[in-house]
Parts: sequence; structure tokens; C-alpha cells
Amino acid sequence: MGWYTAHMATKTRLALAEFLAMPEAEPPLELIDGEVVQKAMPGPKQSKMVTELIYMLMSFLRDRNDIDVDTELRHLRRDEEWTFLPDISVTLRARRGKSAGAMGNEPIEVMPDFVIEVLSPDDQSGRTTQQISHYMDAGVRLLWLVDPDIERVSVWMPGAPGRDVAPPATLSAAPVLDGFEVDLRSLFARLHS
Repeated sequence: MGWYTAHMATKTRLALAEFLAMPEAEPPLELIDGEVVQKAMPGPKQSKMVTELIYMLMSFLRDRNDIDVDTELRHLRRDEEWTFLPDISVTLRARRGKSAGAMGNEPIEVMPDFVIEVLSPDDQSGRTTQQISHYMDAGVRLLWLVDPDIERVSVWMPGAPGRDVAPPATLSAAPVLDGFEVDLRSLFARLHS
């Protein structure tokens, strides 16, 4: 019986140092406000959506070397005892620095500039609201919450209310990635092909 099976039947609270000392688990675990939380596992739609978005980002950034795109890279915010693994994170290398992540499996302590989370069937609404708040407080400049089931994207930026965008709209990642746009009709159509 693994750590997760033995301890997750009830809510488990840990200090950040205790959480960071734990071995990696499958499914991955996050620490939110001192509470150990299992990252929701993607279904087929969610997995395909993450793959499509990463492909689009990497194609857009093909000739640039000033931006990192990662999937499920562990980030850390010590002041809130929060570690998280965004589905997709985009970070300007000038902010991330040369040493970030150089220590192997240690979490990155620089917040991403742009985060894309693709909602899974197991995502809980309260947890999602909590994540939005954390991302905005942490300085993430742009957050897209993609819901492949209802084919909608909620867009969040610090100091502004969230807004929902649905096909046939085109979604822009400005001001973080000027010129990166996603035709939502085309994106969501890929789920049905």
C-alpha cells in the first residue's frame, strides 16, 4: 500500500518541507494551503486537448528561444505552502533564470507567465476556484481554464474578472504571447476527429 492509498482517505495536512520530502506519487499530488490534494487525472478529451495546445504553442515558438513551455512542471510558492503542476506553463526565460530547475526534480520557484489548465471530469469546482485565486495572487499574468466538455475557455488576468470565450471566437494570449491566437472552433473540432 503506497503513501497515497494509506493517507488520502481523510484530508491530509502537511508542512511544505514534509511535502517536498515525500517521494513522487502517481497520480501526482499537489499541496494547496497545506492540504495534500491529488491532481485530477485527465480523460481522453483532456489529454487530447493538452496535446493539441502544446503542439500549437511549440509551433508558434519554433524559432524563439526566450520562452519555455512545460507540462506538469512542479512549481512552488513558499509563502503560501503551495506546490502545483499546471497542465501547461509558459515562462519567459528572462524571468525564469538559468538556474531554475537545474537541481533535478526540485520545484521551480518562479511563477509562470501564462498557465493553461484543462479541466478533467474529476476537477472539483471549489478546488478550481481556489486555484484561480492562487494563480492570480501569485502573479501569473494569464490563465486559460479550458473545459473540453462544454467547449469553453475561461480567461483570467490579475485585477480583472474572468470572462468566458466560446466558439466561433478566436482567443489571444496577448499580452504574454503577442501573436499567439487560437481559433476555438478549430481547436474544439479536433476533439471530434
